Amino acid sequence: MRSTRRAFLAGAMGAAASMVGGAAGADTSPKRRVGAVAYAFNYSLGLFDSYKTRVGERWDVFRFVEETRKAGGDVAQVFFSMIHGLDEGEIGRLRARAEELDVRLEVHGGLAGRRDFDHTLRQAASLGAKVVGCSFGMLVRPDKIATLDAWDEFTSWARARLRELVEVAKPLGLVIGVENHLDFGVEELRDLVEGIGSPHAGVIFDVGNTVGTLDDPTKAADILGPLTVATHYKDFAIEETERGFRFTMVPLGCGSLRLPEITERLLKHVGPGVSFSIEMMNGQQFEVPWLEDRFWVPYRNKPAREIAATLRHIRGKAIDRAEFKPQSEVDKLPHEAHVRLEQERIARCIAYLRQVLAPLGG
Repeated sequence: MRSTRRAFLAGAMGAAASMVGGAAGADTSPKRRVGAVAYAFNYSLGLFDSYKTRVGERWDVFRFVEETRKAGGDVAQVFFSMIHGLDEGEIGRLRARAEELDVRLEVHGGLAGRRDFDHTLRQAASLGAKVVGCSFGMLVRPDKIATLDAWDEFTSWARARLRELVEVAKPLGLVIGVENHLDFGVEELRDLVEGIGSPHAGVIFDVGNTVGTLDDPTKAADILGPLTVATHYKDFAIEETERGFRFTMVPLGCGSLRLPEITERLLKHVGPGVSFSIEMMNGQQFEVPWLEDRFWVPYRNKPAREIAATLRHIRGKAIDRAEFKPQSEVDKLPHEAHVRLEQERIARCIAYLRQVLAPLGG
């Protein structure tokens, strides 16, 4: 049964990759497009409520695209709230500006359960985007979903909702990319997307979030790679605690993830139209209490071998402590310094990722 489904999905995702490759500013050379997710400039854009009230100018979506280009990027993944209130004329001008700068636009629609997600899909189509991302939650187990029955109910709802979104996306020529967002494990997400059986359903592969569901990031690239239509590149400094893991986001190459290994695996599966977008949320911290018994109650069939592989991955690389700057420290920076930190770090991350891709043919 799985081989039959995989054969179907191979063709389906080939069609999806073709649609993605035809996005505005499509590749005219083998060079992989690398750029930024809007959250890389979350302070400058005022995406967090706490940042909106800080003294200092906040950027609009036009400035985000321009700053991404200035940082060396040629793909910009816009968060839905940045374009939600734009009229048709403004959407047209944004598309024209991105094409002028040769920046491919993607859109992330946030939570899949949003009532006005259809509006985001229509705006994305007008922008010339081909991928619209979504997620179904963050850190949902065990605090939000505590039992296996509740998890199964959640999965059933997610499957039905994804079908609804795909039906809207199809006539618009869009692909829905479901992000592994510290909710579904990589095999669970694979089964969710494959179960839809449509070239309009794929995955936004987040290279760092895999550890939060105790999945080996390198193996995850093999599992989700064939379904991947867009990416989130990040690096976490992962520390082991009495209860599990503490994650702190750091610039690419400075944390616990073996990004060259992950990227080499991922490139075996994704087509040239899939962009690599960096999500650099300076100092973001959270904990995953996987050593608590209650953590595992809403999980089924998580082999010890997978957990061991995850531990080997993060224990095999040292953290660059000079780059370890938690969000509480970052948030104390004056406005100009905070903006400059985001600009400098995303430029460094884009340069780093291009260096990783170059010898791999990307």
